[in-house]
Amino acid sequence: MDFAALPWHTAWLAQARALTSKHHHAWLVVGRTGDGVRQAASALAASLLCQQPKQSIACGECPSCRWLAGDVHPDFKKLTPDLGDGETVKLPTIKVDAVREALEFMQLSAAGEQGRVLLVDPATALPRESANALLKALEEPPPNTRWLLVAAQPERLLPTIRSRALKIAVAGPSPAESLAWLRAQGVSSPETLLLQSRGEPLSALAAAQSESGSARDQFVQDLLRPGQLPTLKWGAWLEAGPKPERRERFAALLRALLDWTADWARVRAQLAPHVFVTERAGLSLLAAGLPLSEALRYHRALLRKLNLPDTTLSARLQFEALLLDYRALFSR
Repeated sequence: MDFAALPWHTAWLAQARALTSKHHHAWLVVGRTGDGVRQAASALAASLLCQQPKQSIACGECPSCRWLAGDVHPDFKKLTPDLGDGETVKLPTIKVDAVREALEFMQLSAAGEQGRVLLVDPATALPRESANALLKALEEPPPNTRWLLVAAQPERLLPTIRSRALKIAVAGPSPAESLAWLRAQGVSSPETLLLQSRGEPLSALAAAQSESGSARDQFVQDLLRPGQLPTLKWGAWLEAGPKPERRERFAALLRALLDWTADWARVRAQLAPHVFVTERAGLSLLAAGLPLSEALRYHRALLRKLNLPDTTLSARLQFEALLLDYRALFSR
């Protein structure tokens, strides 16, 4: 388990540690996934448990840090979703039994004076039953405990959860910091990848290291020709990956399709594209007569699929259906 802080989180950690150590027990750690909100929350948890933090960053050397590194810390618990078997693009959820087990853990006396820390990552993976189980503990927390709830999309949380946790926003890196970090990771052409990833360095790194990143350019070229868009080809590509990668492939292509349709709408409205800057000419020629309202309706359908994918259909069937709708929409 990695609790190291990213370079642009150093200043944020100093502020976050001061706040979470004294002012409240439950904190909603908010930020973009591609900027490292999950890494920031993990680094904060390590800092709160560290016996001798250095400038609010966990030292990595004390017994507490070594326990964390070995995933055996007696005062730390992390709640993460059940991801399923990869066969279906299932909404990851944190089951209520796991929440109840974590609540029992938090009721125990802490082994160290730093207290106990529960990290829920992401809190948006809590279905209603699990969220309600957590709610009671947030209202009446055991003493000497800290509750860190990670949320890239806090609006998707139950209002009752949001109202009982104080929000602390994670600052994203500057473009210069992102480029410097990507170069340090050995990424070539980081400027292009960063642009395609909406300025998120972790997303850019993932694209550079995955097959989805290399397939993206071909996917975009196919989107430029809706009438000949090979839906079966892309469905087969999704299914060809190993089971653990199918969810990532689905998410990567869905994200590209979302960015594509958003940029199409921007170009249609005489605005510059945000992501596909080099494809502005192609976007402007793509179904110029299509009413903007119809394209936006399709874009909203994609957003709903991003937040709540179908739990019964395979990734291949879902994505082929989305591409068939795209062909029908943009082939008029």
